[in-house]
Amino acid sequence: SHTEKHIQQKKKKKMAPTQRNDSSSIIAAAILSSCTTALLSYYVHKRTIQKHTTQINEQRQAERTGRIRAEVKLRTTTKDLLLAQKKVNDSSSSSSPETETEKDKHEMTLTTIGTVTSPFTKRMGTPRQGALAPHSRAYIQLLPNVTPTQTLEGIELYSHVWIIFKFHANTDISSGSKKTKITPPRSGGIKVGMLATRSPHRINCIGLSLVNVEYLDVREKRLYVSALDLVNGTPVYDIKPVVPWDIPGHFNPSKPLKVPQWVSQDDTLSSVQFSSEAKTSLEQCILHGHLAPLYKLVRKKSKKQTQSEMETQVQTIVNDAKEAICEVLAQDPRASNTSNVSKKRGSKKKDCGKVVLEPYKIIFCSIQIEFIVLSGEEEEEENGIVQVLNIK
Repeated sequence: SHTEKHIQQKKKKKMAPTQRNDSSSIIAAAILSSCTTALLSYYVHKRTIQKHTTQINEQRQAERTGRIRAEVKLRTTTKDLLLAQKKVNDSSSSSSPETETEKDKHEMTLTTIGTVTSPFTKRMGTPRQGALAPHSRAYIQLLPNVTPTQTLEGIELYSHVWIIFKFHANTDISSGSKKTKITPPRSGGIKVGMLATRSPHRINCIGLSLVNVEYLDVREKRLYVSALDLVNGTPVYDIKPVVPWDIPGHFNPSKPLKVPQWVSQDDTLSSVQFSSEAKTSLEQCILHGHLAPLYKLVRKKSKKQTQSEMETQVQTIVNDAKEAICEVLAQDPRASNTSNVSKKRGSKKKDCGKVVLEPYKIIFCSIQIEFIVLSGEEEEEENGIVQVLNIK
């Protein structure tokens, strides 16, 4: 029995290393299997990403190719159109070579010599003719690098000058006016040729204005004028003195000035009335410099001004500004031929069954003037009375 026990112990000792080897083999196999699975997953995932990336790149390339083809096609089409247009121009120029040559020969570029500073900041509210607003003030600021003040030496000896300028506030400058006939605002619906009017919408948007000469400020390089119809910021191309030969019929009475009836008719409104609030507001605006630099107080440096002199100056400036505003409003600056019914002259609205006049607004210098125009339809009121409601 002792021998058998000894034999069994030997067998156990031999079997223990074998069991340990088997366990190690199983663990190694499991690890190898996991690594193989992970490697295969990584490889499959990598191939999937590469395939997806390849598809995206192919789509991008296709889109880029299509875009390039479209651009090439567009350029080709544009080039063909330009060539066709050139052929048309060449054929028309060959049919009338003298016209084309004359056109190129007489074209010119104008240089701005100065700009206008005026109280009329917008087209609405600007007098249609300067002589209709004799109390309006302005000055032309000369550009010293283009127009030295020496070029205007002697201009103050003339009473009037012509201003050649650009209608810079037009909305169709880039396209140019294509109309051959227009309906002037005060023609009563009559259509006339564009060149038979003083319309700002012209083939060449150049204007001519007659103004009064006030004085030349050499130091500030400014020519002060009055009685004008120019919008603030107007570019000036030239200034020419008015001479007696400019006045029709002055030397030849048999050829007096002649104009159509619709031009000569007087449609000035009968009167302009300021409310007490508007009068006070206007004076306060002048005292606070809201109408500067055209209607402002000038303090003398040489001697001290008395209270009486100051009050007289304030009253003079207030009267001049008020007269200028009255002259503008008397011409009825409300729209007359606009397609917007609510903005036509005499627009009205009903409030609780009662007809109420719509107030209008214009800008003069930097103040806003609110007014209404009473017509004969209002009871106990004269025809064509402007009431200034407020100034601010």
